[in-house]
Amino acid sequence: MGSIAPVEGKPTFKTPWVETPLAESASLSRMAGCRVFLKLENVQPSGSFKSRAMGNQILSHLIKPENANRPVHFYASSGGNAGLAAVCAARSLGYPCTVVVPMSTKPLMVQKLRTAGAAEVIQHGVTFLEAGEYMREVIMKQTGDGEAANVAKIALHPFDNEPIWEGNSTIIDELVHQLPPPAGADEETLYNARPLAADALICSVGGGGLLNGLIAGIERHRNLQNKAPSPHPTHLLAVETIGTDSLAAAVAQKSLVSLPKISSQATSLGAIRVSERTFQYATAPPAGIAVHSTVLSDADAARGVLRLADDERLLVELACGVCVEAAVGDAARAQQPPSRKRKRITTAEPQQQPHPSVRDEGYGDDRSSVTENETDPEDGSDDRSPLSASPSHPLQSRLKQLVPDLNANSRVVIIVCGGSNVTIDMAAEYRRLLQEGWGA
Repeated sequence: MGSIAPVEGKPTFKTPWVETPLAESASLSRMAGCRVFLKLENVQPSGSFKSRAMGNQILSHLIKPENANRPVHFYASSGGNAGLAAVCAARSLGYPCTVVVPMSTKPLMVQKLRTAGAAEVIQHGVTFLEAGEYMREVIMKQTGDGEAANVAKIALHPFDNEPIWEGNSTIIDELVHQLPPPAGADEETLYNARPLAADALICSVGGGGLLNGLIAGIERHRNLQNKAPSPHPTHLLAVETIGTDSLAAAVAQKSLVSLPKISSQATSLGAIRVSERTFQYATAPPAGIAVHSTVLSDADAARGVLRLADDERLLVELACGVCVEAAVGDAARAQQPPSRKRKRITTAEPQQQPHPSVRDEGYGDDRSSVTENETDPEDGSDDRSPLSASPSHPLQSRLKQLVPDLNANSRVVIIVCGGSNVTIDMAAEYRRLLQEGWGA
């Protein structure tokens, strides 16, 4: 059991996340018609941006005076990327972390939690809500063998508190110095008026912790640089999948609402209700920032996963791949009838179909999905992008639809949020399903 060691009256700790690279993608830039940069959060210690969120939340508890010189034990009720990040961060700082997940959590994730060094992985209940209640009301009230009587038992939230958003805002701190400096008078005029030399950021939304952090970071740097809001806003695309679109539902109804269930395979986006701060940012963003909520299908998300795997040699979850497709996908195919937009695949292997009550924090709106017709892979064509532009059928991504004034020199950053709930076999299954007509 770890304990806090004050240094000159203040506890100090190492940062349990790393600065991640920013890479410009030639292939995605060509498809998107603008400069596309990838912020590679998939290389964080836990495999996702959640290392920042959970790491900073843990640090916020460790520096509290009431926890000084006491043994500390952390508890998380997320069996997804937040739970894994909590374990990795706590272990790196020398503290134990117990994770409680529902019975429906996949064996792959349970094993990853154990391999990462979780003090204990407990499965209980049908939903994460039940698992969380059991964690707080039963597990955290138990006294383990040999456990100190004054142990500080701390429950961690997956997405909804200030320290989480502050942790995610460090992405902006890094982008400020990683993005190329403005080149030429036009770029200097445009980007010097902004706190960040980018036209748009694309991120996925589950509970909204990542979106909150990005906006908070932009606002902090605008204040530090003492800049008035630019007349040319920084655009943020908040991307969800059909069946996890809690932000979309809230924006459409102009009120915070909860989804009845999660019906998407992108379970890392599966918060049935976004945070209050996320809803406020989406409906009334700060001056100089424009938030666009958009929703794509699971099949679109799978196309994005395969684009990153094929073109960038990166393997990420559906919750991350959907951002790529929002940037480069053929939005003209969104004109399919609603019944086809919400077509569900029943031929996927059982372990890839989410339990309807399984949800995790994560990574939001526009009620249409992007769909494409697939071609026979044996004819030598690319099954992911079978269409070509023409005057009568221009190819236009969701990004270009929502931010139409982008040009070849515009800068767009995709937050490659990563995720651990993916394997090579799962990506191969996505390819097979797409070739057989998934989303067509």
